[in-house]
Amino acid sequence: MNNKEKEELIRQIVIERVKSMSPNVQIGLGSGGDFLNRDEIINEVSSNTPSGKKIVEIQLKYIRALKQGIL
Repeated sequence: MNNKEKEELIRQIVIERVKSMSPNVQIGLGSGGDFLNRDEIINEVSSNTPSGKKIVEIQLKYIRALKQGIL
């Protein structure tokens, strides 16, 4: 599996995790005061935008913390 395939797989895992969230969830990124709802988060991750990349990064940190027993 090459790096591009790994990135796509990770994005798909994050999208599935986000899909399991309540449709009413909203997440704020940065200091701009903008909030994204579940569908917008999925779109950002799918489109590989800077916000989507940040969401993937946050989710990976969370998953790694779970694996290490930190959470």
